[in-house]
Amino acid sequence: MILELCGMFQNRLARPTKRSHAFHVSLQLMVALRFYATGSFQMVNADVHRISRASVSTITRDVTQCLKNVCNRYISMPTDPASLQALKQGFYDISNFPNVIGAVDGTHVRIKSPPVDEHLYVNRKNYHSLNVMGVCDSNLKFLNIVAKWPGSTHDAFALRNSRLCEMFEDGDISDGWLLGDSGYPLRPWLLTLVINPTTRQDQRYNACHMRTRCAVERSFGVLKSRFRCIDTTAGTLLYSPVRCCDIIVAVVVLHNMCINNRIPLPPGNDNPRDQGNIGGQQYVGNQNDGAVIRTRLLNNRFNN
Repeated sequence: MILELCGMFQNRLARPTKRSHAFHVSLQLMVALRFYATGSFQMVNADVHRISRASVSTITRDVTQCLKNVCNRYISMPTDPASLQALKQGFYDISNFPNVIGAVDGTHVRIKSPPVDEHLYVNRKNYHSLNVMGVCDSNLKFLNIVAKWPGSTHDAFALRNSRLCEMFEDGDISDGWLLGDSGYPLRPWLLTLVINPTTRQDQRYNACHMRTRCAVERSFGVLKSRFRCIDTTAGTLLYSPVRCCDIIVAVVVLHNMCINNRIPLPPGNDNPRDQGNIGGQQYVGNQNDGAVIRTRLLNNRFNN
């Protein structure tokens, strides 16, 4: 994977210079990867690699931008029938929930207090963050990521204003459902839990829904376990919100590359938890036009 990254970014990171010792592309990647993996301060990273703190900052910025530039290559929601069918089969194998092509959820990434619109970044747990929306498949690979909203943003708002929502609404994705928690509206293409279940079929549906949707919580847990720079265990991202968003997209690209290359998790991280899941507020809007779809599913699938 390191060699793949070196070849991919050779032209972007190999700078012409009159100095006798320009930084090799592999060194630049190792500097950035160390930051992503540990979230260590620039001074620590500089000491480890015996380069200046300014060089660490520049290298991390440039590698992050390179990864962001290729995000569409590694993070994409398929629309062709064959790929959608493969997604459905993967989710069905978890708990026999049919027709699911993705699980959606939000997570919070702690950032330093920004100088502009500071109050917008304070989330329900009273710390500054970015609210990141992700959709994953059954293999914990991200199909969609939205990293741009401040911490006070509701999960439903992030989804409603996403390109993914447009794809479902416009018919670009005309088959399959997303699974979301009660923070999202019930839509014809987005199934949520039954609030206050009263029947056995409601309970069976909810249990199956939660087991299947758990994939997205695990995806965020694995992501943050691999890349501690966006996990609370490493502290806070000490950059502007815009740069923090770029870093989040960059590590999601790396996460998907790790899955593509079957790179295992570090020892002791078999069941990582997402510390940035602060528990979404229940959706209370009027956009709940998927009741007929869910009722039909309850009657046809969970009525035995």
